[in-house]
Amino acid sequence: MANDQERVPTGINGLDELLSGGYIRKSMNLLSGSPGSGKSILAMQFIINGAVKHNEPGVYISFEEDAESLRRNMKNFGWDIEQLEKEGKIAIINISPIDIEPSPSDSDISNGSSLGIKYSIVKKIKAKRIVIDSATAYSVLYTDELSKRKAHLELFKMLKDWGCTSLLIAEHDLETHTSSPLDFEVDSITWMYNFKKEHLRTRAIEIIKMRGSKHSTSTSALEITEKGIVVYPGEPVFKS
Repeated sequence: MANDQERVPTGINGLDELLSGGYIRKSMNLLSGSPGSGKSILAMQFIINGAVKHNEPGVYISFEEDAESLRRNMKNFGWDIEQLEKEGKIAIINISPIDIEPSPSDSDISNGSSLGIKYSIVKKIKAKRIVIDSATAYSVLYTDELSKRKAHLELFKMLKDWGCTSLLIAEHDLETHTSSPLDFEVDSITWMYNFKKEHLRTRAIEIIKMRGSKHSTSTSALEITEKGIVVYPGEPVFKS
């Protein structure tokens, strides 16, 4: 990827600065972190900002939290998700892992599976952005590493065929800095932290990888405010 490729701004204060303007259009991006680090909030903000600020409809596919719960929880940030859905600017899809559990007859998730047929919704609203929440929940359906890798490659191929800029959420204990097979397949990796130092817990964000593009290499402070995620580029995570 060249540095001059088209960017897709997240619309999140401070984050686009770290990403040199945003994610590269039609790229596959991993958002990895521990529970409570703000991954789902950032991902939904990415979808909503796309629809509201950049006229880019988006689809949020959840394998874990049900759609009604997502709508209710995200209202805390003043986001009128139901209205955006009525206007056809976003779609929230809840899929039970049981619904896409692989069987011997399933040779390709893009043909006939519950996930594959959601393309009709992507096509209907002319989606430009998509979130998968989470790749971790999707992975547990496959018992061995070879099957998981094959399933991920099929998922990535399907998302690329849809022509969207994709954000895949993953649960990961980043303090151990262990790698995941997903790390080698995606175009970029963003890590989100939920640190604890003595009695203080604070959040941070770091761009680990952005294939073919410049990006910030610093770990920056992050705050979850009443209006969503705010990133403070270059600001120390733990203040003295």
